[in-house]
Amino acid sequence: MKRVSTRLILFCVIFVMFLTGCGRQGSMNSGAVQENGRIITDMAGRKVTLPQKIEKVYPVSPVEMVLIYTLAPELLAGWSYHMAADQSDYILPEYKKLPVLAWTTRGSTGNVEEIIKMQPSLILLVTDMNAANKEYADKLEQLTQIPVVMLDSNINKMEELYLTAGKVLGREEQAGKLAAYCRETMALVAAGKPRLQEGNPVTVYYAEGRGGLETEPRGSWHAEIIDFVGGLNVAEPGLPKSGAIGRSPVSMEQVLAWNPEVILISYFRDGESSSYPLILGEKSWKNIRAVKTRQVYEIPTGPFNWFDRPPAVSRLIGIRWVANLLYPAVYPFDFRSEVKRFYSLFYHYQLSEQELDELAARAQRVQ
Repeated sequence: MKRVSTRLILFCVIFVMFLTGCGRQGSMNSGAVQENGRIITDMAGRKVTLPQKIEKVYPVSPVEMVLIYTLAPELLAGWSYHMAADQSDYILPEYKKLPVLAWTTRGSTGNVEEIIKMQPSLILLVTDMNAANKEYADKLEQLTQIPVVMLDSNINKMEELYLTAGKVLGREEQAGKLAAYCRETMALVAAGKPRLQEGNPVTVYYAEGRGGLETEPRGSWHAEIIDFVGGLNVAEPGLPKSGAIGRSPVSMEQVLAWNPEVILISYFRDGESSSYPLILGEKSWKNIRAVKTRQVYEIPTGPFNWFDRPPAVSRLIGIRWVANLLYPAVYPFDFRSEVKRFYSLFYHYQLSEQELDELAARAQRVQ
């Protein structure tokens, strides 16, 4: 956790005292405790006092941003990053012009001034339920005098996450529908697991970066869908990370030695190109099993990545998609009908046949 400067803390204290009359008696927009506020228990077991009406929610990172958009887009304070054109195409027009927020790095309180200035009703934090993160949430709440609600990022807790978020935001009906999809997805995966015991797990390489030679090792939050659906991530735990986003660089020789059966490709839409044509066309990749059998897939990203970055609730459709890619006999998946259903339910968006074609273009097996 980055250290907050004394000057910044002093600024926040003075600013809050000015707004609230040296206490927690400020306006509802400031998120301070109200006499008629309601107390909820978040998923970390913290008691949080919220205003009766939630008007705007500040997402700590892109993970919370996606959650808010799926549940209550009208409450979203802004986007956590600049979307590429082919991502924003799937966003409802009335939300495309929301401001881009200077979201906080987990554990950092470096954007306290911006958060206070926006005056959200609450700050949302989806993360691991541990002591360090609870301390961070409490600290952020003290600095901003805005309620901070913690929700569990565990992939198995998405149903509970939606139900809790629905109560927090006053959107129980929509939350119930999305929670039901979570429950259905988890049940589908669980039902197929016994059948997977009959053989060896399918090996998968998660290719990131321009040349496909960056990855996420086993145990990483960013690649956990592979293990969750019964696959085997070939990248061993402990690989060194580098760069601002912490991906692990690997060599071509290492990928050849791993010789994965399936390759999943991801990349940043802003300033980074896909390695999909390179992996299928370059000589250096041609002897890898996944390339020989054409089991190379680019992860759809519109409007949000189905797999990672952010590893958000958008992974629900990714779970079904990856499970089917690895084990089609165990996990049936009608790409067009299921993707259309998911986008309508979670993104409030009706996909056209052309848009379905675009999403499926590199996400299905090349013949």
